[in-house]
Amino acid sequence: SSCFVTGMKRCCCRAAPLLALFGIARGRPVGSMRGGGGTSFLSNMCRLRGGQHGAAAGETQIFETVVSSEVTRVATSPFEGQKPGTSGLRKKTSVFLQPGYLENFIQSLFDSLPDGELRGATLVVSGDGRYGNAAAVQIICKMAAAHGVARVWVGRDGLLSTPAASCVIREREGGVACGGVILSASHNPGGPDADFGIKYNVRNGGPALESLTEEVYERSTQIREYAIVAGLPDV
Repeated sequence: SSCFVTGMKRCCCRAAPLLALFGIARGRPVGSMRGGGGTSFLSNMCRLRGGQHGAAAGETQIFETVVSSEVTRVATSPFEGQKPGTSGLRKKTSVFLQPGYLENFIQSLFDSLPDGELRGATLVVSGDGRYGNAAAVQIICKMAAAHGVARVWVGRDGLLSTPAASCVIREREGGVACGGVILSASHNPGGPDADFGIKYNVRNGGPALESLTEEVYERSTQIREYAIVAGLPDV
């Protein structure tokens, strides 16, 4: 079995190992570390904690980093056509690689969720490994921290298939995750000259309803800034 770390507790699982991100955003606690004890963070700091396999078979090395959690608000302007369908937003990879394109969509998504849903919450962020997946995971994690998310569950190397991500949302720790951002364009080919996609699965592990995707699109046409914790180290 593989080991991963959640809070102060090491767990074992036969599924893909996950990394856990903990933090404080905007100078206020956004959640407590599970497995004993409460938050032990400074009011202007956040803590990243995770696990990786060492040289010895089965060994897991635990690392912990404390960094500034200052939230940066970046001015932006709308991009045309950020209208997600039932399978999320799918575009050519080159479109997603435009500066601010991904950030605009994620900000619009976070702004469309119910008030307070992200604060102190657990969010799943992973993808199918297509071109641009790794960089997108880092951006989304840093934006999640800026919006008060307490934990981000990321598959090792940022990889979780859509069914696996859905399962983690529904089943991990009894289904505590509020949802998940999944980076996939399904059967569409990946690559720098091919396709990229992003979708949001809700608490039950299923795709977002049309009412939410319509709200995301509406907000994407009016966006003026996005929030990010740029100083957060990569997971």
